Amino acid sequence: MITWLERLYEKLWRKVGGKPWTEIIRDEQKQSPLVFLLIFLGLGILVGKLAGKYWWQILLGFLLGILCGHFWW
Repeated sequence: MITWLERLYEKLWRKVGGKPWTEIIRDEQKQSPLVFLLIFLGLGILVGKLAGKYWWQILLGFLLGILCGHFWW
């Protein structure tokens, strides 16, 4: 099962140019930061609307995720 998954990942890796998807997204974000800012703003508003009165719990979760991401980047 794992070798099958490894082969699939290798095929995908070669199709996207031999770079991890995080690097591809980072390069795209550096080229057009406003687009990504608007996307994340829209997603944040959507999540806030869907969350209703529990929006602060989701906000706290995102904050912890951002902190962890910056510490271990």
